[in-house]
Amino acid sequence: MPKRPILAALLLLGAPGALAWDSESRLNPTHATHSYLTEHAIGQLVGRYPEVALYRAPLLAGANTELHELPVEGVLYGVDLEQKRVEHRGTNAGSDNVRGWWADALAAYRAGNREQAYFYLGVLLHMVEDMGVPAHANGLEHQAYPNFDDFEFLALFNWRPSLADINRTDPGYAEPWRYYAFSRDWTAADAPGYRDIKGFPKTWAFADADERLLLQNRQGRTATVVAWALASALRAFARA
Repeated sequence: MPKRPILAALLLLGAPGALAWDSESRLNPTHATHSYLTEHAIGQLVGRYPEVALYRAPLLAGANTELHELPVEGVLYGVDLEQKRVEHRGTNAGSDNVRGWWADALAAYRAGNREQAYFYLGVLLHMVEDMGVPAHANGLEHQAYPNFDDFEFLALFNWRPSLADINRTDPGYAEPWRYYAFSRDWTAADAPGYRDIKGFPKTWAFADADERLLLQNRQGRTATVVAWALASALRAFARA
């Protein structure tokens, strides 16, 4: 693997707020995993809900916005990011008020501000996506280089989702925020013994068959639950 992408990835993971699956960043040498996960969901649903294509940009922007436990700056789509991060109690793993992100999305949609609604929905999907990472589902604190999670580092350069073994069915929640806990529980069931953020191989070449399968399943299953959550939100928007 070339040294320059590795260095860039280390810088990315050393940046404040660099958590879980990687997000779009000027330092990220790859197509971000949060983008892949959200794009998969959009692709699954755009035929039934054409509106999601119109608001693809704010949805992806929200899905790539890190609003966890560290302070942030800026305003996107009329949203003061730090104010909302504090209001919805961002944590290292996700959010202690994930329901609030959906309440904001639905309120913005009903007010006619659809760009903002889809941005909020993207942030909600980001939180659901983060629960697809074993370290997050199992409550393992981690942050910047050198304290990043090796599983996440392996995913940075390896988008290899498996959709061959989706071993759960959509519970059909009417409220998309409920998929946050569903995603967490599914991941914890897949990786109950994941207790060491430094115990996973950083490269595909050094990963054994079980480790590769865990990454592939987690990517595929997370992409699937994100599509279910997005479908729930789009159904609710259609009723609004």
